[in-house]
Amino acid sequence: MNRLIPLLLMALLAQGCEKPVEKAIYRTGEVVQRDIVVSVEAAGVIEPFLTVEVKSKASGEILDIPGETGDFLEQGTRLVQIDKRVPKNQLAQAEARLEAALARRSIAQAQSKRAKTLFESKTINEVDYEQTVLELANAKAEVVGAQVEVENARIALEDTDVRAPISGTIIEKLVETGQVISSPTMDVGGGTLLLKMADLARVQVKALVDETDIGKIQPGLPVTVTVTSYPNQPFEGEVLKVEPQAMAEQTVTTFSVLMTLDNASGLLRPGMNADVEIRVAQSMDAVAVPTAALRTNRDIPVAAQLVGLSPDDVRAQLGGGNASPKAPTGGAPADRYRFANQYWVFVQDGETLTAVNVETGLTDLDYSEVNTGLDAGETVILLPSSGLVQSQQRLQQRMRQFTGIPGMQGNRDSNRERGNGQRGRPN
Repeated sequence: MNRLIPLLLMALLAQGCEKPVEKAIYRTGEVVQRDIVVSVEAAGVIEPFLTVEVKSKASGEILDIPGETGDFLEQGTRLVQIDKRVPKNQLAQAEARLEAALARRSIAQAQSKRAKTLFESKTINEVDYEQTVLELANAKAEVVGAQVEVENARIALEDTDVRAPISGTIIEKLVETGQVISSPTMDVGGGTLLLKMADLARVQVKALVDETDIGKIQPGLPVTVTVTSYPNQPFEGEVLKVEPQAMAEQTVTTFSVLMTLDNASGLLRPGMNADVEIRVAQSMDAVAVPTAALRTNRDIPVAAQLVGLSPDDVRAQLGGGNASPKAPTGGAPADRYRFANQYWVFVQDGETLTAVNVETGLTDLDYSEVNTGLDAGETVILLPSSGLVQSQQRLQQRMRQFTGIPGMQGNRDSNRERGNGQRGRPN
């Protein structure tokens, strides 16, 4: 009950101090010419544009690693040398088996030729002849198998020299000289991971953009990136793509946006934190109206009341124009980006207020580009939002309801009677 006392006092004071309604007071703004730039800001991390994991398919002791992290190496440069003794021995055995297989094939061919002659002269029977044909086929298959074995042994020997698959920088080194690695021939992982290389001549930034802004971003838009290490040196790039899958974290939904940057100077390094500004669209030296002056058809009743006009008069001045937000259509990426572009405003000319339809373009939230309806130098009325006005009106209605609380009206009547009785007494 104690909490109601201040509110009741405020209600009583409000009723006791009622005054005639004064003329509405509103602010004005001017239609000006200015630059309107629309951009989206986000934070991201510098990443290599191309990263390659260097693996070894050979097993054995690592004899030499010429490169270190941070070194730039051309494609084909030897990165790691592995002990060659076992692969060399395997190659020698494979070559010996191939030589024996070639000899057996030669003998089988000669025997098959003689057997054919004997079979035609009916010296041997058909079974003996077919046996020589089978032996020749087996000898040929053995040669093919031996050739494959030699080729595989030669590849295994070449794999002991691990060479750079790209021209790039060593960003991670996972093995050291003297370490013994094991890479099984059938390893589905592709061998033992030795190094990681990256092409840092071009880097990318992966930034998370809120879903409210993602509809404005298209591939190819210009990007400006700044990093803490070089605060006064912006880096220019462009949007590469927008990931289709959203990521939700604590009710916040974002999308990953990838941007590419030229890094010929080598200043940008993987892992650096980056502040990103994506320039969505811009309109230079455009006629612009303060965004607070823009209204839609739903605002007509409240806006007319605030300036002392009839809603019907305002609708008549607008001529039934469609002052409702509509979706953008067609055009280039910069042109497709449009906020709602059909509104109306109050234009002031001396003491006269006129409702005028306006078509807008880009907006930076403070000002909106005017396509049609207004000229630079005109004065427009800046009104609070209809929702705010309606909320205030609802609050006032609730305050008036306090006068209807049980006991309040009776107290007021008793006070009135007491006052009348005092005025009726003789002096």
